Amino acid sequence: MKNKDFDLEEKDIYKLFNGIKFEESEITDMKEEVSTIQKERIKKNLNKKIKSKRNLKKLKYTPAVAAIGLACLVGIGTISPTFAENIPVLNSIIQALNDDKGEYDKYSQIINSSITDNGITLTINEVIADESKLMIGYTIKSDKKITDLAISGPGSSLQINGEDFYGTGGRIGGRTEERIDDYTYVVSEESDISLLKPWKKLDLDLKFNEVAGVKGKWDFAFSVSKEEISRNSTIFTPNKKLDFPDSAVTVDKVVFSPIGTYISLSGKHKEKKSTPHNIFDYDYWLAFDDKGAQLIPNSIGGGGSNGLDFNSQMSYTKVKDIPKYLTIIPCKITPSGGGGVSDDGTPITVETKKSNEISKPIDGVYPIELPQGKLGKLIIKEIKTDNNKTKVTFTAEGKAPYLQATSLYIKDDSGKMIDSKDDNIRRDEQKPNEFTMEFEALDANKKYHIGTNDFDNFELREDLKFKIELN
Repeated sequence: MKNKDFDLEEKDIYKLFNGIKFEESEITDMKEEVSTIQKERIKKNLNKKIKSKRNLKKLKYTPAVAAIGLACLVGIGTISPTFAENIPVLNSIIQALNDDKGEYDKYSQIINSSITDNGITLTINEVIADESKLMIGYTIKSDKKITDLAISGPGSSLQINGEDFYGTGGRIGGRTEERIDDYTYVVSEESDISLLKPWKKLDLDLKFNEVAGVKGKWDFAFSVSKEEISRNSTIFTPNKKLDFPDSAVTVDKVVFSPIGTYISLSGKHKEKKSTPHNIFDYDYWLAFDDKGAQLIPNSIGGGGSNGLDFNSQMSYTKVKDIPKYLTIIPCKITPSGGGGVSDDGTPITVETKKSNEISKPIDGVYPIELPQGKLGKLIIKEIKTDNNKTKVTFTAEGKAPYLQATSLYIKDDSGKMIDSKDDNIRRDEQKPNEFTMEFEALDANKKYHIGTNDFDNFELREDLKFKIELN
């Protein structure tokens, strides 16, 4: 295998569970049912062995329209604590592909189930769920080169606790994937489950018939518990009422979970509307903690609407400490293009607006200032190429530092975008406006421009700013 972090041929430790054998003397003190305390100890021992790998390149994060293959949960409760203490290091796919956005390795439940059909083997490695999202780390292997990683197909379906999810109001998140070689991918995929009933355990039944462009049959069933992660989550129900220009909004719930931060809301349009681009106006919420640091957005503005009533969720990464309050600035992003069709087939025309690019040549003279319109500016402090990568160190000054930082790019003289080595921008924990970003190594013999955009299609409504008290 080419990727040392996921050397699946040598380190696919999960498969070892299938061959575990026990001497009777090892379990003489164990009853048929392992106690809850024993299970917790076993799980914690396993968690201590999980080490996250953070040097993976994220290929893409795209909306997943179809279901993922899932599997039967391994009976971890039957493994003796002695064995668990000595188990080899396990690589957490979810942690590796999502970096430090949450404590995935600590709360993931190990799964070991594979199905092979028509040369495609799908193996589920781990799963995690909290109040708002379900995440699965899994591996796809093929006996032929994978040219299209699409995981979909007619007839795909997922049920959670006997209720339809995908295709009947279920909301999909996205996926991050890492190519191991031409035949193997590891994937972290997530789904938004915030609208489900507050079940402590999720029983999933999944059936779909296409993986990586190959038709077949992959049917799985498994259960995942939310109890441990729920015990370590903090939930507030502020019931805060807001009057927006186009709608009345209620902040129903704020959740601080070990794997994410979520603001759930509901509302009603003042006039019935139909738009394919957003659930309600000002549906992008900039959130800041009580120290003024911007929360890192994960996915914002998703939800559902019937044209009059709507619900939505703002999702951010895990916070280090629970703040006393959140400050929210509602914003509206005007799309650069698009349209749609109403329920009766009438074409829908939407307002569009493009932002403008601002770039400057990389000439070795620093700082380089890149204005970002009304939001602020980026200040490039250093661009250094070393060890087959180019590292950019910069500051984001303005009203939404993290959002501003995400717009940084490098292009060569032909206009070709230089790939980022990692989709995650690194933020200095002590100085939240300081960032680093890595790109593919720049060629010393070529000329490049570093740039951003002016956010001209971004409407920031400071007059609608409000606080969510957390007490």
